[in-house]
Amino acid sequence: MNGGSSTRRYVTILFLGIAAATLIAAAVNTRVDPWRVTRSPWADPALEPFRDISGSTRTGKAGLVRARDDWQIGIFGSSRVISSIDPQAAGWDGRKVVNLGMPGAFLYESIAMAEYFIAHQPAETVLFGIDPGDLTSPIDTRPMSDFMSSPLNPNGALDRELRYVVGLSTFEESMETLGLRAKNRPGEYNPLGFRDRPGHATMDRERQLKFIKGRFVDDARLASDVGKTDRVNPDKAARLEDLMSLCRRKGIRLVLFLHPNHVLLQAKSADAGHPEPPFGTDLRALAGMVAAANALPSDGPPVALWDFYSYHPINSERVRPLTGEPSDLIHWRDLEHFTKDVGDGMLSLMMSWPVANPDLRHYGEQVTPENVEARIEALRVGYRDYLAREMDGDIAWKEQLIRDAQR
Repeated sequence: MNGGSSTRRYVTILFLGIAAATLIAAAVNTRVDPWRVTRSPWADPALEPFRDISGSTRTGKAGLVRARDDWQIGIFGSSRVISSIDPQAAGWDGRKVVNLGMPGAFLYESIAMAEYFIAHQPAETVLFGIDPGDLTSPIDTRPMSDFMSSPLNPNGALDRELRYVVGLSTFEESMETLGLRAKNRPGEYNPLGFRDRPGHATMDRERQLKFIKGRFVDDARLASDVGKTDRVNPDKAARLEDLMSLCRRKGIRLVLFLHPNHVLLQAKSADAGHPEPPFGTDLRALAGMVAAANALPSDGPPVALWDFYSYHPINSERVRPLTGEPSDLIHWRDLEHFTKDVGDGMLSLMMSWPVANPDLRHYGEQVTPENVEARIEALRVGYRDYLAREMDGDIAWKEQLIRDAQR
């Protein structure tokens, strides 16, 4: 009898403890709301600068969509946009703009985020960045991130919403948010989704070159046809076409843009004599898809396509160090991530604003079915000239680094 009473007392205490812990977690998580997903009316507005979504960016960026109902313009893409395409650029003239780019996000994730944005906001404009080579790549980044545990995943909604309120991982994130507030240290991303904190816009030259050299060596270890394939991924293409159709039906302005790379990343001496520029397949396919979307009935503006991958001087700045000069990489953090100055120029071109930097006034080109082949031919000529100019310069330096590493 006494044993039964002790057991019942123990079970009662255990359940009361669990209930108390659950209530405490719910109170803290909804008060702090570290990813802005619960939308509780008692969430503390003073914590807004300290909500750090860098560890769960898909969840956190979806939280930015949930947190308000007045976003007019959304910016989408990979890590290339999160520090470079500014939702507070002067040209927006006070419009409600949010940067929903996600590090490492390829088309499946970016499309899901754009569709989530359109479903929950009075969207007027969607700026949609595409990584060169993504449309022809089989890579699906969803399993590599917090996509499956974010609101972007259509499955498991009940478990997910409970976790946001009483989950241990949410409680840990809440504690981190409170810790950042105590240190007066804002999160990596501001409340508009832009990663503008010190240390993210630049990289010192020594670290920059070390990172770039490592990238060359890593790429050389992998057999890759990035940029050279003539096959579009049919599933990615179909999903992108669906996004275009959705924007056309709703009258939303959709601006697609191919990000620039520094051209040394794809350049190789073996292409001399037959310099076929990378990503021609992507460009042709996108131009055709845009034409088909624009043939659909709509009261809204046509879909636009911009290409920023070119042999422009900014995209071919000297990478190799010279005596007393580490490199000329002024507009690049590495060979894929351009600076905010370049992003400002791209944004101004796409939105028809004045371009403040004269070096960027002819940086990109709007591509249509009528000019796509001329664009590819211009890229072919640009690649030929770059090969001739840098065969004994940056290209030789890059390929020597690779040979040394392979030995």
